Amino acid sequence: CAADEWSDVTRHRIPCHPDGANLDEASHKLSHIILSRALWAVESLRPELAGALFPDACDLGDFWFHFSGDEPTINRYTSGGNFEPHQDGGCDLTVFVPLSTSEVDFCGGGTAFWSASLIGPDPNCANDFPPSLVMKPPAGTGLFWRGNITHAGLPVASGIRHVFVAGFTLLVPGAKGSRLRRSA
Repeated sequence: CAADEWSDVTRHRIPCHPDGANLDEASHKLSHIILSRALWAVESLRPELAGALFPDACDLGDFWFHFSGDEPTINRYTSGGNFEPHQDGGCDLTVFVPLSTSEVDFCGGGTAFWSASLIGPDPNCANDFPPSLVMKPPAGTGLFWRGNITHAGLPVASGIRHVFVAGFTLLVPGAKGSRLRRSA
């Protein structure tokens, strides 16, 4: 893998705020396009999953996004960079798209997941157990998970890893603050 040119910064979040505060209009549109396509893929290719996640939705494209925290964002990891085990609380769904490929752009890294049956509901317990699953999908692959799933960004050994991540809840249009009910 290539040597890291920014070795003094191991993890950096680049927010893609939908209010336009930090990125140009084209970047914000791209964030919404990624999320809209991800929801379309779930709704079209896995309608049973869309129904389980959002049982009251007729067309996921008709809803507004309410993002969690600084998201959507691009996380940039360099040598030693990681993201400790956590859950994306306050959101119904997280969409994660790698923008770089393992063993091409970086070594190490990956996204780890822990089963709730192994660690219980507290993400702090994940450090006591090996992950139940580690994924290193190629760039452009979309991963989805619910906000209550414990996960982590594993340390990058070398190179640079970029990922697009957005935790969100869908809101009913015209009803500001009205969340779409989802099953547990």
